[in-house]
Amino acid sequence: MPHSKDNRAAGPDNSKKAARKEYICPYCNTKMNKWQVPPFNFSDGLGWCSDHLYICFNDECGFFKQSWDHMDEQFGHSMGYRAMIHPDSNECMAVPVGSVDAMKGNILDEIQEARDEASLELRRLAMARLTDAFIARDTGPIMEILRSSEEWPSVRLKAAQMLGDLGDSKSLDALHAVEPGHDTIGKAIADAIKKIHEIHFTKECPYCAEVIKARAVVCKHCGRELG
Repeated sequence: MPHSKDNRAAGPDNSKKAARKEYICPYCNTKMNKWQVPPFNFSDGLGWCSDHLYICFNDECGFFKQSWDHMDEQFGHSMGYRAMIHPDSNECMAVPVGSVDAMKGNILDEIQEARDEASLELRRLAMARLTDAFIARDTGPIMEILRSSEEWPSVRLKAAQMLGDLGDSKSLDALHAVEPGHDTIGKAIADAIKKIHEIHFTKECPYCAEVIKARAVVCKHCGRELG
């Protein structure tokens, strides 16, 4: 297998490429693909210490095409290798492949990646709104987020938990009216309702659903005896 090659020799323009997350294969001048590192190690067992690498997937790259003969002659293995650049060190080295299509399934789609980053930013903003409302003890915005089926499940889940922590008994009816749309969110809503009752030492009448004292044996609203 050839010695590693430092891609920094390309000159000062390389830093601009790194900033744009663009790397050029030093062997065929083709733009390299951003590649997601799998959860297991296949190299020296130490891992790459990065969640992504840049790999040349040009099947006509001379480095890749010659690698099959090299591996067969030197090691007797039917395999090859592709040029790879580590995003932290900019060092160029070879990564082994067992077939022409090997590893291509982990190529990161740049358009989808941009969408995922935008989605993540929107979730962060939603979480920030939740945090601000929680600090202000304003249940209105939190309830609005919980009720919205357009919000991310993780954000709605956090909203339900926050309402339980705030313990505002005025939120009980609204919590009961929420359409969870997901079992996990439904459980979080049920837990929030239970927590609010625990804070105020109350419960709900099983007949008329009005809030009464936890130790009551007769509902003051409907007059029914409580088992």
